[in-house]
Amino acid sequence: MRAQIVRKGSRRRRGQGMTEYIIIVGLIAIALVVAVGKLKTALNNAYEKSSTELQTQVVDQIGQR
Repeated sequence: MRAQIVRKGSRRRRGQGMTEYIIIVGLIAIALVVAVGKLKTALNNAYEKSSTELQTQVVDQIGQR
């Protein structure tokens, strides 16, 4: 009887450990999605700024000729 109780407790601990692991992995995944979204926005802004500056420089060079 005691052996069955110990086994059930062991299963619960393993199940609890797995649940905690899944929660941690889920939180990391959410954090990565947010980070990639912010990185995408930052890269898009940098690209837009650089392409606008490049276009301005090209137009200025053409206008000076």
